[in-house]
Amino acid sequence: MRLKVGVIGVGIQGQQHILAYKSHPLVELIAAADVDEAKLKRVCGEYNVPKGYTDYRDMIDKEELDLVSVVTPDFLHYEPVTYALKGDVNVIVEKPLSMDVREASEMVNLARSRGLMLFTNFSNRWNPPFAIAREKIVSGKMGRPVYAYFRLSDTVYVPFKMLSWASKTNVVFFLMSHTVDLARWIFNDKVELVYATASRRILRSKGVDTYDYVLAILNFKRGSKALLESSWILPESLPTIVDFRAEILCEGGCVFIDDYRQGIEASAEKYTFPKYAGGYVINDRYTGFNRESIHHAVDSLLNGREPSIKPEDGLANTIILCSIIKSIESGEKVYIHQ
Repeated sequence: MRLKVGVIGVGIQGQQHILAYKSHPLVELIAAADVDEAKLKRVCGEYNVPKGYTDYRDMIDKEELDLVSVVTPDFLHYEPVTYALKGDVNVIVEKPLSMDVREASEMVNLARSRGLMLFTNFSNRWNPPFAIAREKIVSGKMGRPVYAYFRLSDTVYVPFKMLSWASKTNVVFFLMSHTVDLARWIFNDKVELVYATASRRILRSKGVDTYDYVLAILNFKRGSKALLESSWILPESLPTIVDFRAEILCEGGCVFIDDYRQGIEASAEKYTFPKYAGGYVINDRYTGFNRESIHHAVDSLLNGREPSIKPEDGLANTIILCSIIKSIESGEKVYIHQ
């Protein structure tokens, strides 16, 4: 059996999905869709994608697809996801599942009612340092987790140059969607309370109306706590766009993660830390944890089993993210009932 697959959205992350599908021996990448016709033609030509559509609805209606990736901006997941599910097509959607709890709940209920896969691509679960950290903690050898700190921040390149839609999202949905999921997954626990604070001054003054930074505390049901930090105001002069670090303290041990350098430094016109772990073509072979997460979903579908990331994980993530926003806006703690 070969899965017939389409990709909706061919930006930076959409191209990672294309590469992941093309590297799987049991996937046939049929088509891609994007509203930007020029970019669509360029990407389809570069990656040898047979068909391109400027309307994803036409792609879903005309092609007999088993699976689609929805890799649209954060705030544009609901319509393509629900359209695909209503067409009996399984879905991989980039995190966050939604920026709205009602929409996320509707998507989960729709997938469950139709017996379809709805896989939110929390790809950092396959990022080796974090996967190893969970393995060590879940084994019980370090004792129960007590406290964790996650920092995932970007330089100003992201809100000013990389994203044309930065004002329509924020670091909570764009970055903390990763760290919230990692904290839940590594602690193997549910969040019961959040408290957060933020600044909205520097970026707004320069024309991008979104948070400069957000600090969020998560309280877990079994007593552990996590502090999450994300910002979009690191200087562009840094040697990499992304700063990703973590510290996890347990009753009988600890884990320190530095995902900033990834073990390589290079200097030519600029001093850089090349990022290869997420996805990179090495010796003509696409590799990385983005590939692994997507291949996991594909293999689960092929083998008739539910993937490790369930629809409810995407919903829980959205509930926590929206609670962080509510806490910022109210200045109060927000209790979560899951």
